[in-house]
This record gives sequence, C-alpha cells and structure tokens, in this order.
Amino acid sequence: MQLMSASEGSSRSSIQSDYDNEIKEFHFHLYWFQNNEASQASAVKLRDRILELVKEGFFQVVPLKNGVNTAPRGPHPIGSYEVWCAREDFARCYSWFVLNRGPHSILIHPLTREEIADHSTRATWLGTPVPLDFSRLDPHLDHVPSQYPELGLGYNAPKKD
Repeated sequence: MQLMSASEGSSRSSIQSDYDNEIKEFHFHLYWFQNNEASQASAVKLRDRILELVKEGFFQVVPLKNGVNTAPRGPHPIGSYEVWCAREDFARCYSWFVLNRGPHSILIHPLTREEIADHSTRATWLGTPVPLDFSRLDPHLDHVPSQYPELGLGYNAPKKD
C-alpha cells in the first residue's frame, strides 16, 4: 500500500475539481439563408458529408437531433442545424469545419448551465457572426444539458481517477 502525503491528496482533489469543472460538450451551429437555394443546397451537402464521416468512424458527432431548421428556431434567426460534439472529438470536428464550411458561418459554443453566456461571451465563430435572439435562452439552468448519454462521451464519459 502506497501512502500519500497531505499535499498529494490535496493536489489530486484540486485536479479532480478542475476536471469536474471542464467543458465537456459543444454545439456547432451551421447557418444558411433559407430563402437562397444555393445556400441551402450547400448546407445540406455539408450535412450529408458529416453523416458519411460519422458512419465511416472519422469522428463521433451527432448532427441533426432537432433536424434542419428551415426557419428561425430558438436564438437562431436564419436556417441552421446543430452538430453536437463531445470534447473527445472537438479538435477533429473544429478542424473539419475550418477546412470545409464553405460560405457558411458557424457558431461554436460550449454546453454549460449558462445558455446566454454559452451563446455569447463563451462562443466563437467561423465566418461572419449572425445576430442571435438571446431572449429565448435561460441565463442559468438547473443542470448541465448533457446530451447523448448512450455514447459515454462528454459529461457522460467515465470519471478519471
């Protein structure tokens, strides 16, 4: 049996606390002009490619839980769809969108209990930012909006010792 000093125990506790406070899930929202056929066709082509890449095992992201929004939905004022990404695949997902987004703007935001901050001060954009309607968001949720627990990723990944 190996004994730990008090400072080692405190350090492990501090590391666990930091791990517990890490952002573990993200959304990528891809936007297009829903009344522009070329814009919508380009967005659908990207979505189809994402689905192919998931099927091929390139990354484990989940597009389209709520489908394709051909009208404003929630804070999103134009055509959009969401791609959920756990932190385990964030770098690959981000890299893919940087190289393949075409003319589309993409909002990238974390999933935490603070929806307004997630969609504003904590968000970043690829392309030109699209003004959002924050009145449709909660400033503070009761829980982290963990998604897709069946994947065992993000907030649902096994805890580290």
